[in-house]
Amino acid sequence: MTIISEIIASFIRIILCLFFITREKPSVKKLLIAAAGAVISCLIRNYGSLPFLYLSAFEIIVIMLCLRLSSDTDRRKNLFFSIMYEIGTSIWIFIFSEALARLFGMSVFTDRNTLWGQLPLWLVNIVLITAALIICGGRNITLRTVSFAAVFGIFAIVPLADENTFGDDMTFTYFILSVVLLAGIMVYRLSRQYETEKELAELKERQAELLERDYNVLNKAYSENARTFHDMHNHIGAVRSLLTAEKYDKAIEYLDNLQKPVSGIASTVWTGDETVDYLISSRIAAAENEGIGFETQIEFPKNTDIGGADLCAVLGNLLDNAFDAVRKDDVSENRSIKLTVRRINRMLIIKVANTFSGQLRISDGKLKTTKTDKGLHGWGVESARTAAEKYDGTITTTSENGIFTAVATLYF
Repeated sequence: MTIISEIIASFIRIILCLFFITREKPSVKKLLIAAAGAVISCLIRNYGSLPFLYLSAFEIIVIMLCLRLSSDTDRRKNLFFSIMYEIGTSIWIFIFSEALARLFGMSVFTDRNTLWGQLPLWLVNIVLITAALIICGGRNITLRTVSFAAVFGIFAIVPLADENTFGDDMTFTYFILSVVLLAGIMVYRLSRQYETEKELAELKERQAELLERDYNVLNKAYSENARTFHDMHNHIGAVRSLLTAEKYDKAIEYLDNLQKPVSGIASTVWTGDETVDYLISSRIAAAENEGIGFETQIEFPKNTDIGGADLCAVLGNLLDNAFDAVRKDDVSENRSIKLTVRRINRMLIIKVANTFSGQLRISDGKLKTTKTDKGLHGWGVESARTAAEKYDGTITTTSENGIFTAVATLYF
Protein backbone atom coordinates (compact mmCIF):
# COMPACT_ATOMS: atom_id res chain seq x y z
CA MET A 1 0.00 0.00 0.00
CA THR A 2 2.80 2.43 0.87
CA ILE A 3 4.67 1.72 -2.36
CA ILE A 4 1.51 2.52 -4.38
CA SER A 5 1.09 5.78 -2.47
CA GLU A 6 4.72 6.71 -3.10
CA ILE A 7 4.44 5.93 -6.82
CA ILE A 8 1.32 8.09 -7.23
CA ALA A 9 2.89 10.92 -5.23
CA SER A 10 6.05 10.74 -7.33
CA PHE A 11 4.01 10.72 -10.56
CA ILE A 12 2.13 13.86 -9.46
CA ARG A 13 5.38 15.65 -8.57
CA ILE A 14 6.86 14.85 -11.98
CA ILE A 15 3.76 16.05 -13.86
CA LEU A 16 3.60 19.25 -11.83
CA CYS A 17 7.27 19.98 -12.50
CA LEU A 18 6.62 19.57 -16.24
CA PHE A 19 3.70 21.98 -15.97
CA PHE A 20 5.71 24.59 -14.05
CA ILE A 21 8.45 24.50 -16.68
CA THR A 22 6.40 24.34 -19.90
CA ARG A 23 3.04 25.71 -18.68
CA GLU A 24 1.42 23.21 -21.01
CA LYS A 25 -0.89 20.26 -20.54
CA PRO A 26 1.36 17.16 -20.73
CA SER A 27 0.92 14.92 -23.75
CA VAL A 28 0.02 11.24 -23.53
CA LYS A 29 3.65 10.31 -24.21
CA LYS A 30 4.85 12.46 -21.34
CA LEU A 31 2.24 10.97 -19.03
CA LEU A 32 3.32 7.45 -19.92
CA ILE A 33 7.02 8.25 -19.43
CA ALA A 34 6.25 9.97 -16.13
CA ALA A 35 4.20 7.01 -14.91
CA ALA A 36 6.83 4.46 -15.93
CA GLY A 37 9.57 6.58 -14.41
CA ALA A 38 7.70 6.96 -11.13
CA VAL A 39 7.14 3.20 -10.88
CA ILE A 40 10.76 2.31 -11.68
CA SER A 41 12.19 5.02 -9.43
CA CYS A 42 10.08 4.06 -6.42
CA LEU A 43 10.73 0.34 -6.86
CA ILE A 44 14.49 0.88 -7.10
CA ARG A 45 14.47 3.12 -4.03
CA ASN A 46 12.34 0.77 -1.92
CA TYR A 47 13.85 -2.59 -2.84
CA GLY A 48 17.35 -1.12 -2.93
CA SER A 49 16.82 0.43 0.52
CA LEU A 50 18.13 3.74 -0.78
CA PRO A 51 17.65 7.09 1.01
CA PHE A 52 14.70 9.20 -0.11
CA LEU A 53 17.02 11.73 -1.79
CA TYR A 54 17.79 9.11 -4.44
CA LEU A 55 14.16 9.26 -5.51
CA SER A 56 14.61 12.97 -6.25
CA ALA A 57 17.62 12.14 -8.45
CA PHE A 58 15.58 9.53 -10.34
CA GLU A 59 12.73 12.02 -10.81
CA ILE A 60 15.10 14.58 -12.32
CA ILE A 61 16.14 12.01 -14.93
CA VAL A 62 12.49 11.22 -15.73
CA ILE A 63 11.62 14.93 -16.00
CA MET A 64 14.49 15.54 -18.43
CA LEU A 65 13.40 12.55 -20.52
CA CYS A 66 9.89 13.98 -20.75
CA LEU A 67 11.19 17.44 -21.66
CA ARG A 68 13.19 15.99 -24.56
CA LEU A 69 9.83 15.54 -26.30
CA SER A 70 9.39 19.34 -26.32
CA SER A 71 11.14 20.80 -29.36
CA ASP A 72 11.46 24.36 -28.05
CA THR A 73 12.97 23.84 -24.63
CA ASP A 74 16.38 24.85 -23.30
CA ARG A 75 18.01 21.78 -21.75
CA ARG A 76 20.36 23.72 -19.48
CA LYS A 77 17.56 25.86 -18.16
CA ASN A 78 15.28 22.84 -17.73
CA LEU A 79 17.97 20.91 -15.85
CA PHE A 80 18.51 23.87 -13.54
CA PHE A 81 14.79 24.23 -12.78
CA SER A 82 14.36 20.46 -12.33
CA ILE A 83 17.19 20.27 -9.81
CA MET A 84 15.94 23.29 -7.87
CA TYR A 85 12.39 21.89 -7.93
CA GLU A 86 13.45 18.50 -6.58
CA ILE A 87 15.67 20.07 -3.92
CA GLY A 88 12.80 22.28 -2.81
CA THR A 89 10.25 19.46 -2.64
CA SER A 90 12.69 17.17 -0.79
CA ILE A 91 13.43 19.89 1.78
CA TRP A 92 9.76 20.48 2.52
CA ILE A 93 8.96 16.78 2.70
CA PHE A 94 11.71 16.50 5.31
CA ILE A 95 10.43 19.58 7.18
CA PHE A 96 6.86 18.22 7.26
CA SER A 97 8.11 14.80 8.39
CA GLU A 98 10.18 16.13 11.27
CA ALA A 99 7.58 18.71 12.29
CA LEU A 100 4.78 16.12 12.46
CA ALA A 101 7.03 13.67 14.33
CA ARG A 102 7.85 16.28 16.98
CA LEU A 103 4.31 17.66 17.14
CA PHE A 104 2.66 14.28 17.77
CA GLY A 105 5.67 12.53 19.30
CA MET A 106 5.46 9.74 16.71
CA SER A 107 8.50 8.68 14.68
CA VAL A 108 6.29 6.93 12.11
CA PHE A 109 6.00 10.23 10.20
CA THR A 110 9.67 9.90 9.24
CA ASP A 111 9.32 6.29 8.07
CA ARG A 112 8.35 6.10 4.38
CA ASN A 113 7.36 2.44 4.80
CA THR A 114 4.30 3.43 6.87
CA LEU A 115 1.11 5.13 5.78
CA TRP A 116 1.76 7.93 8.27
CA GLY A 117 5.17 8.37 6.66
CA GLN A 118 3.44 9.01 3.33
CA LEU A 119 1.52 11.97 4.76
CA PRO A 120 4.39 14.52 4.33
CA LEU A 121 4.66 13.56 0.63
CA TRP A 122 1.00 14.33 0.08
CA LEU A 123 1.12 17.56 2.08
CA VAL A 124 3.84 18.81 -0.25
CA ASN A 125 1.85 17.62 -3.26
CA ILE A 126 -1.18 19.55 -2.03
CA VAL A 127 0.93 22.73 -1.85
CA LEU A 128 2.25 22.12 -5.38
CA ILE A 129 -1.24 21.43 -6.76
CA THR A 130 -2.48 24.64 -5.14
CA ALA A 131 0.34 26.57 -6.84
CA ALA A 132 -0.56 24.99 -10.19
CA LEU A 133 -4.22 25.95 -9.77
CA ILE A 134 -3.19 29.53 -8.98
CA ILE A 135 -1.19 29.68 -12.21
CA CYS A 136 -4.06 28.12 -14.19
CA GLY A 137 -6.31 30.82 -12.74
CA GLY A 138 -4.26 33.49 -14.49
CA ARG A 139 -2.06 34.52 -11.56
CA ASN A 140 1.67 33.99 -11.37
CA ILE A 141 3.92 32.69 -8.61
CA THR A 142 6.56 35.39 -8.28
CA LEU A 143 10.23 34.78 -7.70
CA ARG A 144 9.90 36.72 -4.45
CA THR A 145 7.45 34.10 -3.16
CA VAL A 146 9.79 31.26 -4.11
CA SER A 147 12.71 33.05 -2.43
CA PHE A 148 10.63 33.52 0.72
CA ALA A 149 9.81 29.79 0.78
CA ALA A 150 13.52 28.93 0.46
CA VAL A 151 14.55 31.30 3.25
CA PHE A 152 11.72 30.08 5.47
CA GLY A 153 12.89 26.52 4.82
CA ILE A 154 16.35 27.32 6.19
CA PHE A 155 14.90 28.78 9.38
CA ALA A 156 12.46 25.87 9.67
CA ILE A 157 15.21 23.25 9.53
CA VAL A 158 17.32 24.77 12.32
CA PRO A 159 14.76 24.22 15.14
CA LEU A 160 14.37 20.62 13.97
CA ALA A 161 18.00 19.90 14.80
CA ASP A 162 19.07 18.53 18.16
CA GLU A 163 20.94 20.68 20.60
CA ASN A 164 24.30 19.22 19.51
CA THR A 165 25.30 21.14 16.39
CA PHE A 166 22.74 20.16 13.70
CA GLY A 167 21.76 16.83 15.12
CA ASP A 168 22.07 13.87 12.77
CA ASP A 169 23.70 13.89 9.35
CA MET A 170 20.36 13.94 7.55
CA THR A 171 19.30 17.21 9.17
CA PHE A 172 22.63 18.78 8.26
CA THR A 173 22.29 17.46 4.69
CA TYR A 174 18.89 19.11 4.24
CA PHE A 175 20.20 22.34 5.75
CA ILE A 176 22.99 22.38 3.14
CA LEU A 177 20.44 21.62 0.41
CA SER A 178 18.29 24.55 1.52
CA VAL A 179 21.34 26.82 1.28
CA VAL A 180 22.04 25.43 -2.20
CA LEU A 181 18.42 26.12 -3.19
CA LEU A 182 18.66 29.71 -2.01
CA ALA A 183 21.96 30.13 -3.86
CA GLY A 184 20.35 28.73 -7.00
CA ILE A 185 17.52 31.25 -6.77
CA MET A 186 20.06 34.06 -6.38
CA VAL A 187 21.98 32.83 -9.44
CA TYR A 188 18.72 32.78 -11.41
CA ARG A 189 17.92 36.34 -10.36
CA LEU A 190 21.42 37.51 -11.30
CA SER A 191 21.14 35.77 -14.69
CA ARG A 192 17.89 37.54 -15.46
CA GLN A 193 19.33 40.85 -14.31
CA TYR A 194 22.39 40.32 -16.51
CA GLU A 195 20.25 39.61 -19.57
CA THR A 196 18.10 42.66 -18.88
CA GLU A 197 21.14 44.89 -18.52
CA LYS A 198 22.64 43.41 -21.67
CA GLU A 199 19.47 44.15 -23.62
CA LEU A 200 19.38 47.67 -22.17
CA ALA A 201 23.01 48.33 -23.13
CA GLU A 202 22.32 47.26 -26.72
CA LEU A 203 19.18 49.38 -26.68
CA LYS A 204 21.10 52.44 -25.47
CA GLU A 205 23.66 51.96 -28.25
CA ARG A 206 20.99 51.76 -30.94
CA GLN A 207 19.12 54.63 -29.31
CA ALA A 208 22.20 56.87 -29.56
CA GLU A 209 22.46 56.02 -33.27
CA LEU A 210 18.79 56.84 -33.75
CA LEU A 211 19.07 60.16 -31.92
CA GLU A 212 22.04 61.14 -34.07
CA ARG A 213 20.12 60.19 -37.20
CA ASP A 214 17.05 62.13 -36.07
CA TYR A 215 19.17 65.17 -35.27
CA ASN A 216 20.68 65.12 -38.75
CA VAL A 217 17.27 64.63 -40.34
CA LEU A 218 15.77 67.48 -38.33
CA ASN A 219 18.68 69.78 -39.06
CA LYS A 220 18.38 69.06 -42.77
CA ALA A 221 14.60 69.50 -42.65
CA TYR A 222 14.87 72.86 -40.89
CA SER A 223 17.42 74.06 -43.44
CA GLU A 224 15.26 72.97 -46.34
CA ASN A 225 12.15 74.49 -44.76
CA ALA A 226 13.94 77.80 -44.23
CA ARG A 227 14.76 77.99 -47.93
CA THR A 228 11.26 76.85 -48.82
CA PHE A 229 9.68 79.56 -46.65
CA HIS A 230 11.99 82.19 -48.14
CA ASP A 231 10.90 81.23 -51.64
CA MET A 232 7.27 80.60 -50.68
CA HIS A 233 5.83 83.31 -52.91
CA ASN A 234 7.68 81.81 -55.88
CA HIS A 235 6.38 78.32 -55.06
CA ILE A 236 2.81 79.57 -54.67
CA GLY A 237 3.08 81.32 -58.02
CA ALA A 238 4.42 78.18 -59.70
CA VAL A 239 1.64 75.99 -58.29
CA ARG A 240 -0.98 78.58 -59.23
CA SER A 241 0.26 78.71 -62.83
CA LEU A 242 0.18 74.90 -63.08
CA LEU A 243 -3.37 74.75 -61.70
CA THR A 244 -4.50 77.54 -64.01
CA ALA A 245 -3.12 75.59 -66.96
CA GLU A 246 -4.97 72.52 -65.60
CA LYS A 247 -1.70 70.62 -65.28
CA TYR A 248 -2.82 68.88 -62.11
CA ASP A 249 -0.30 66.03 -62.26
CA LYS A 250 2.53 68.53 -62.53
CA ALA A 251 1.11 70.52 -59.61
CA ILE A 252 0.92 67.40 -57.44
CA GLU A 253 4.49 66.44 -58.36
CA TYR A 254 5.65 69.96 -57.51
CA LEU A 255 3.97 69.82 -54.08
CA ASP A 256 5.46 66.38 -53.43
CA ASN A 257 8.92 67.79 -54.07
CA LEU A 258 8.22 70.57 -51.56
CA GLN A 259 7.18 67.98 -48.99
CA LYS A 260 10.32 65.82 -49.31
CA PRO A 261 12.41 67.72 -46.73
CA VAL A 262 10.10 66.66 -43.90
CA SER A 263 9.31 63.15 -45.14
CA GLY A 264 12.32 61.77 -43.24
CA ILE A 265 10.82 62.65 -39.87
CA ALA A 266 7.19 61.87 -40.63
CA SER A 267 7.48 58.39 -39.14
CA THR A 268 9.37 59.41 -36.01
CA VAL A 269 7.38 59.26 -32.78
CA TRP A 270 7.88 61.99 -30.21
CA THR A 271 6.52 61.09 -26.78
CA GLY A 272 9.00 62.94 -24.57
CA ASP A 273 10.64 59.69 -23.44
CA GLU A 274 13.75 58.82 -25.47
CA THR A 275 13.47 55.09 -24.77
CA VAL A 276 9.87 54.92 -25.98
CA ASP A 277 10.71 57.12 -28.98
CA TYR A 278 13.51 54.81 -30.02
CA LEU A 279 11.57 51.56 -29.61
CA ILE A 280 8.51 52.73 -31.51
CA SER A 281 10.35 54.67 -34.24
CA SER A 282 12.75 51.80 -34.95
CA ARG A 283 9.85 49.34 -35.20
CA ILE A 284 7.98 51.70 -37.55
CA ALA A 285 11.05 51.87 -39.78
CA ALA A 286 11.39 48.06 -39.72
CA ALA A 287 7.69 47.64 -40.57
CA GLU A 288 8.01 50.04 -43.49
CA ASN A 289 11.02 48.16 -44.87
CA GLU A 290 9.20 44.81 -44.62
CA GLY A 291 5.88 45.99 -46.01
CA ILE A 292 4.06 45.65 -42.69
CA GLY A 293 1.37 48.15 -41.75
CA PHE A 294 2.12 49.87 -38.44
CA GLU A 295 -0.49 52.04 -36.70
CA THR A 296 0.10 53.93 -33.46
CA GLN A 297 -2.17 55.67 -30.95
CA ILE A 298 0.03 56.99 -28.17
CA GLU A 299 -0.83 59.05 -25.10
CA PHE A 300 2.31 58.59 -23.07
CA PRO A 301 2.13 60.27 -19.63
CA LYS A 302 4.90 62.46 -18.30
CA ASN A 303 6.64 62.12 -14.95
CA THR A 304 6.01 58.43 -14.33
CA ASP A 305 8.14 56.39 -11.96
CA ILE A 306 8.43 53.51 -14.45
CA GLY A 307 12.11 52.76 -15.02
CA GLY A 308 13.52 52.90 -18.53
CA ALA A 309 14.85 49.32 -18.34
CA ASP A 310 11.46 48.00 -17.22
CA LEU A 311 9.66 49.91 -19.94
CA CYS A 312 12.08 48.51 -22.53
CA ALA A 313 11.50 44.97 -21.28
CA VAL A 314 7.71 45.25 -21.55
CA LEU A 315 7.27 47.37 -24.69
CA GLY A 316 10.20 45.83 -26.56
CA ASN A 317 9.12 42.22 -25.99
CA LEU A 318 5.49 42.88 -26.92
CA LEU A 319 6.60 44.48 -30.19
CA ASP A 320 9.16 41.75 -30.89
CA ASN A 321 6.51 39.06 -30.39
CA ALA A 322 4.17 40.90 -32.75
CA PHE A 323 6.84 41.16 -35.45
CA ASP A 324 7.73 37.47 -35.08
CA ALA A 325 4.08 36.50 -35.64
CA VAL A 326 3.49 38.91 -38.54
CA ARG A 327 6.65 37.83 -40.37
CA LYS A 328 5.34 34.25 -40.40
CA ASP A 329 1.90 35.34 -41.59
CA ASP A 330 1.60 34.21 -45.21
CA VAL A 331 -2.21 34.13 -45.23
CA SER A 332 -3.43 37.60 -44.25
CA GLU A 333 -3.67 40.01 -47.17
CA ASN A 334 -2.78 43.00 -45.02
CA ARG A 335 -0.15 42.19 -42.45
CA SER A 336 -0.34 44.81 -39.75
CA ILE A 337 0.55 45.78 -36.21
CA LYS A 338 -1.31 48.28 -34.07
CA LEU A 339 0.25 49.81 -30.97
CA THR A 340 -1.85 51.64 -28.40
CA VAL A 341 -0.39 53.34 -25.34
CA ARG A 342 -2.88 54.99 -22.99
CA ARG A 343 -3.03 56.31 -19.48
CA ILE A 344 -6.04 55.69 -17.26
CA ASN A 345 -5.63 57.48 -13.95
CA ARG A 346 -2.41 56.01 -12.48
CA MET A 347 -2.32 53.05 -14.86
CA LEU A 348 -0.31 52.77 -18.08
CA ILE A 349 -1.78 50.42 -20.69
CA ILE A 350 0.34 49.07 -23.53
CA LYS A 351 -1.66 47.16 -26.13
CA VAL A 352 -0.16 45.48 -29.20
CA ALA A 353 -2.44 43.80 -31.76
CA ASN A 354 -1.18 41.99 -34.85
CA THR A 355 -2.42 39.73 -37.61
CA PHE A 356 -1.30 36.10 -37.56
CA SER A 357 -1.86 32.79 -39.27
CA GLY A 358 -1.29 29.21 -38.16
CA GLN A 359 -0.94 28.06 -34.59
CA LEU A 360 0.59 30.38 -32.02
CA ARG A 361 2.65 28.79 -29.24
CA ILE A 362 1.67 30.58 -26.04
CA SER A 363 3.09 29.94 -22.60
CA ASP A 364 1.92 31.78 -19.49
CA GLY A 365 0.32 34.51 -21.56
CA LYS A 366 3.35 35.03 -23.81
CA LEU A 367 4.43 33.74 -27.18
CA LYS A 368 7.03 30.98 -26.86
CA THR A 369 10.22 31.35 -28.83
CA THR A 370 10.63 29.29 -31.99
CA LYS A 371 14.21 30.37 -32.55
CA THR A 372 16.87 27.71 -32.82
CA ASP A 373 19.24 29.46 -30.39
CA LYS A 374 17.34 29.04 -27.14
CA GLY A 375 20.25 29.55 -24.77
CA LEU A 376 19.29 33.15 -24.05
CA HIS A 377 15.79 33.38 -25.50
CA GLY A 378 13.03 33.19 -22.95
CA TRP A 379 14.93 35.27 -20.40
CA GLY A 380 13.74 38.45 -22.14
CA VAL A 381 10.16 37.22 -21.95
CA GLU A 382 10.57 36.59 -18.25
CA SER A 383 12.11 40.04 -17.88
CA ALA A 384 8.97 41.59 -19.38
CA ARG A 385 6.69 39.74 -16.97
CA THR A 386 8.94 40.54 -14.02
CA ALA A 387 9.06 44.20 -15.02
CA ALA A 388 5.26 44.36 -15.13
CA GLU A 389 4.98 42.68 -11.74
CA LYS A 390 7.30 45.30 -10.22
CA TYR A 391 4.52 47.83 -10.87
CA ASP A 392 1.72 45.50 -9.72
CA GLY A 393 0.92 44.91 -13.37
CA THR A 394 0.10 41.94 -15.59
CA ILE A 395 0.52 40.80 -19.18
CA THR A 396 -2.50 39.13 -20.78
CA THR A 397 -3.12 37.81 -24.28
CA THR A 398 -6.09 36.97 -26.49
CA SER A 399 -6.44 35.72 -30.06
CA GLU A 400 -9.59 35.98 -32.15
CA ASN A 401 -10.42 36.12 -35.87
CA GLY A 402 -6.79 36.18 -36.96
CA ILE A 403 -5.82 38.98 -34.54
CA PHE A 404 -3.46 38.34 -31.63
CA THR A 405 -3.58 40.95 -28.84
CA ALA A 406 -1.18 41.39 -25.95
CA VAL A 407 -1.97 43.89 -23.18
CA ALA A 408 0.38 45.03 -20.44
CA THR A 409 -0.81 47.10 -17.50
CA LEU A 410 1.56 48.93 -15.18
CA TYR A 411 0.66 51.13 -12.21
CA PHE A 412 2.71 54.23 -11.40
